[in-house]
Amino acid sequence: MTENSSALPIEVVVDRPAEGVVVATVSGEVDMLTAPSLRAVVAAELDDCKVLVIDLSAVGFLGSAGLAVLVEASHEAQRQQVELRLVASGRSVRRPLEITGLTEVLTTFPSRDDAVGAPG
Repeated sequence: MTENSSALPIEVVVDRPAEGVVVATVSGEVDMLTAPSLRAVVAAELDDCKVLVIDLSAVGFLGSAGLAVLVEASHEAQRQQVELRLVASGRSVRRPLEITGLTEVLTTFPSRDDAVGAPG
C-alpha cells in the first residue's frame, strides 16, 4: 500500500520480508497533514502480523502528530500482541523521540535489517 499525493509529502510502502513480519517504510515528512496517512497504514497492517516494523530512516521531519501516531501504534500493538519495532537512524527522527522520552518506551533499531532480524 502506498499513500502519496502531491499535496502530502509522505510515502508509505508496505512489504512482508518474512511470515508474520510487516515493514512499513515511511519517507517524507510526518506532520499534522500527513500523520493520518501513516495512522491508516499502521491500523490496517496491525491486524495481520506478529511484528510490525515502521522504518523511519527516510523521514526528514517527525512532528508531534507523527509522535502521537507512534504512541497510538504502540498501544494498539500491545493490545493486539504485536511487536512494534521502529527504525530510527536519522537525527530528524531520533531527536524528537529522545526529547519526548519515547526512546525509553518504544523499541528502536539503527537499521531495517536489525529490526527485521531481531529475535522476537
